[in-house]
Amino acid sequence: MGSGGDIFAPMTAVGQMVPGTQRPSSPGPAGFRQALASRDFRLLWAAQVAAQLGDKFFAFSLLLSIYSLTHLYLSDAALLLAYTIPAVFLSVPAGIFADRYDKKVLMMWTNLSRGILVLGVPLLELTGVAQHQVAPLYAITLVFAGVGQLFAPAEAASIPNLVRREDVPAATSLFTVTIVMTLVVSVPLASLAQRVLGQEGPYYFGASLFALASGAIWLIRARLAATHSESRSVARGIGRTVDEVREVLVVIRESPILPFAFGMLTLALVIVFTIFALSAGYMQHVLLRRPQDSYILLVPATVGMVLAGTLISRRPGISGGARRASLGLTLAGAAMLVLGVLPPVLRQLGVDGALVPLAIGLAVIFGAGLGAVLIPCLVLIQEGTEETTRGRIFGGAFLLINLAIALPLLVAGAVADVVGASDVIAVLGVCLVAAGGLALGRSWGQGPVTAR
Repeated sequence: MGSGGDIFAPMTAVGQMVPGTQRPSSPGPAGFRQALASRDFRLLWAAQVAAQLGDKFFAFSLLLSIYSLTHLYLSDAALLLAYTIPAVFLSVPAGIFADRYDKKVLMMWTNLSRGILVLGVPLLELTGVAQHQVAPLYAITLVFAGVGQLFAPAEAASIPNLVRREDVPAATSLFTVTIVMTLVVSVPLASLAQRVLGQEGPYYFGASLFALASGAIWLIRARLAATHSESRSVARGIGRTVDEVREVLVVIRESPILPFAFGMLTLALVIVFTIFALSAGYMQHVLLRRPQDSYILLVPATVGMVLAGTLISRRPGISGGARRASLGLTLAGAAMLVLGVLPPVLRQLGVDGALVPLAIGLAVIFGAGLGAVLIPCLVLIQEGTEETTRGRIFGGAFLLINLAIALPLLVAGAVADVVGASDVIAVLGVCLVAAGGLALGRSWGQGPVTAR
């Protein structure tokens, strides 16, 4: 769920934006500081943070709103699908459109447009137009996601104009890390905001974040107008994207580390999306709380993820990274298994008071395990790729991940409506434990990284 309706659209756009050859720049904190020395880049990054937060506030608030109307897990899964699929079909035309027009103007208007679309949800309720209906919410989501596709490539393609040439890789890495971190932080905040501000409050807050993003872009001084050399046709753009995806598949297949890193990352993100889709119903039917109380699980999970990320970031590098990710996946799976199996047992024993404390503790463990997957895998990808090809690898791989998420997400939602969220979460936990154990047993991804 990134800018414009998916977590990966900005990553896809980043994959289109690294032209030419740059001298290597550190992708870590030192490299980030070098990139952030540019005032205009700081403004673009601030706009990205605000837009990402607004995007997540909108998405998660919609999940809760739609579940409160339908009480179906599949409806939330379908919303996330509507939120993600435009990235697959519109990323190429959006990138071409961004090539042909002033990127600064494009980013300003797309953010303002998304802010207006966010306000459309409470407006439907206030005016009574299509009140308590799901179809208009899906329509707004599709338009919102489509508009966001115009923002993502324009934002990514602006980076080389705002930093020194040697700082482009570090700036690209910072944007990638920011996408993941805003996802981690903003979803529990959105859940908490809906609890504090009411069902409509987060929409107003999200719209204001898009306004702030537009204002930050307006303050950028650098010229971001398109040049004649940037123009390209849709057919040429599609052909180029297909070629890049093929190239990415070859690079990943020949690497001893990238199949592991992207495979584990895909598993982790499928679980993240599934948890989002099931969280409201799980709160209501398993923990006996309101759907809006999802923050009870999401905030502790975020704390666990941040703690794990902080500890792991002190031991960066490929050495041990694959093992930590495998252990993290196993730990997250074990926590999910217990979350699925134990609460129904406690309810049958009449120990309802232990449900929430147990869930909070397990959420921390689950978050720590997930953080132990996400952070090492991102580091492995950063260190297992070259500066000049990293953007394309991220872009092509995440385009494929967008497609890979769709089917498991819909299946999980449909099955949860039949057997319940607890059983689905337990089965997913078993699958993660098995995948983590298999990765550990086969030492998958722990081979040396060869230069390409």
